[in-house]
Amino acid sequence: MTTQRMIGIDETLADELQEIAEQENRSLDEILMRLLAFYKREQPPTTPEIPDYPPRSAWSLTDEDIEVPDDIEDKEAYRAAARAIAPKLYEKARAYWRKVVDQERFALTDEELDKQFWLFDPDGVPRFKSEKGTIYLPPDPLEALIGLFNSDVTDASITVRETMAKKYGHID
Repeated sequence: MTTQRMIGIDETLADELQEIAEQENRSLDEILMRLLAFYKREQPPTTPEIPDYPPRSAWSLTDEDIEVPDDIEDKEAYRAAARAIAPKLYEKARAYWRKVVDQERFALTDEELDKQFWLFDPDGVPRFKSEKGTIYLPPDPLEALIGLFNSDVTDASITVRETMAKKYGHID
């Protein structure tokens, strides 16, 4: 039985493979193995399949799972916003894990992420609550602005008039 009949290739291709094997003084099996090795190297890493997640209970992200900063006045509104944005964050995290081929983390369900997910670091890497204290997070530049503005003034036009009067004299 010829190689052509064994693997079901046309005669021209079988002849070319045989010719290459003779030129390189190798067996046909060696030539095919080298071609397969080359082909496998050229393939991008396989991305994991998206798991079929079971339906998620609407409130699997419990109050205990959501860390509300002390300075937040309306804690319920904060928790509602956290619940609303969580699926979008998990989608972004899964896209990252698919890209870096981290199948273990990619396969986590939303409910598992509710208990474990913390934040994205400045480099866009999803981080878990267990990583708190082990990574450096730069200070938030918006927090540096706290206290610079007088938040008691609700009518900004008053401060604009005062500033203009100081700079250019009385305006009226």
